[in-house]
Amino acid sequence: MRRILAALLVVWEPLSLSLIAAAFLDRLTDRGWTAVVLLIVRLGVTGFGVTAGRALWEGRPEAVALTRWATGMNLAAAVITLTTSIWPSPYPPGLRGPVTTVMIVWYVLWFGWALRQK
Repeated sequence: MRRILAALLVVWEPLSLSLIAAAFLDRLTDRGWTAVVLLIVRLGVTGFGVTAGRALWEGRPEAVALTRWATGMNLAAAVITLTTSIWPSPYPPGLRGPVTTVMIVWYVLWFGWALRQK
């Protein structure tokens, strides 16, 4: 499980953020300064997640604590991104609710796993 979460933090999170941000970069300024600030925060959270994922992959002693913070910050960023209109949603209105639920459950499960690790 450690290696799976490490790979998700190092590969999947930056890839998904870059694809979504690239698709909406030209329209981001239309959303105002809060969307730009959210993008900067998401970049910071993703960078922290990469650091935590690398530490987790290498089995460093501080890796579990970093992973708790990274999964918690990813959960908070996902909640803000998916439940507010600050960030443009790539999902059509009929899928937005189920995708939001699945994504939040996904991050809650990883956060719960990180909390149970010693």
